[in-house]
Order: sequence, then structure tokens, then C-alpha cells
Amino acid sequence: SSGINAEYGYDYAGYVEMDPDTILPTGQIIDCRGTAFEFRDRTIGEQIGSVEGGYDHTFSLLSKDGWVVPAAEIASDTRRVKIHTNQPGIHVYSGNYLNGTPGKAGQRYERHSGVALEAQNFPNAVNVKGFPESVLQPGEEYKRNITFSFEFQS
Repeated sequence: SSGINAEYGYDYAGYVEMDPDTILPTGQIIDCRGTAFEFRDRTIGEQIGSVEGGYDHTFSLLSKDGWVVPAAEIASDTRRVKIHTNQPGIHVYSGNYLNGTPGKAGQRYERHSGVALEAQNFPNAVNVKGFPESVLQPGEEYKRNITFSFEFQS
């Protein structure tokens, strides 16, 4: 099964709202509960029709600065992927612009046939008051952790 129909086990604090005209963050974090952005009990594939264009959103992770926290867990019948990070967000992209793109071994990738999860800071954080700090000053060290763990069952 593709990642789009796999189960996601996280209840994110919210997602970064984007202005549809500028495609820039508004500075607001929108609560996910009771929306198509809540992944506790439903798959992305079950909800994607409720999200215009598909998922291309950064979700806020509840964490204490510097702590590595669970960011995502994706499970199917045969595999499980867990992501932990100390980044403040995780971006979820649902292959919105795939249109029969050729892939490995003759596979064709159609719209919403997969999902990408990218641990990162909030988009445009440098320009949005209240978003996590994203400027590195001279002499400062940038240290972020992203850990992927994989489990397989036959």
C-alpha cells in the first residue's frame, strides 16, 4: 500500500496557515482537531478529498527546545516508519503534482500516490513574529536531529 493510505499515529498541535494569495504563512497555527488535518483515526487517503489540492502543509510539533520528539509514525500491514526530530515542524506533502511521472521498474506515479514527510522549521520563519528562531548568528552552532527508524514484517 502507498503512504497515502497508511495509518498516521500523531495528533499534531496544529498546522501553519498559509495565505492562498501569497502562499506565505499568516503567522497563525490552526488547530487540527476535528478537521481533515487530524490523523489520529483516519488515513491521509481517506481525508485528502477534503483538502483543496491535497496536503502541502507544515505541522507544529509540541516539544521543548532541543528535545528530540516523535514527529510521525506511518504504518501499513508490512512496514512501519518512525520519525523523531528536534525541528519545530514536519511538512506533509501528498504528491499533488504527480501526473504519471515515470518511476523505477516502469512504475508510474499518479497524483496522490505517495507522501513525503520533511522535518523542518516553519516556512518563512525569519519574517514571521512568533515563529521559531531561524537565524544563525556568527559563532552559533546549528544542531538539529532527525532520526528515521524502519520496521518490516513479512
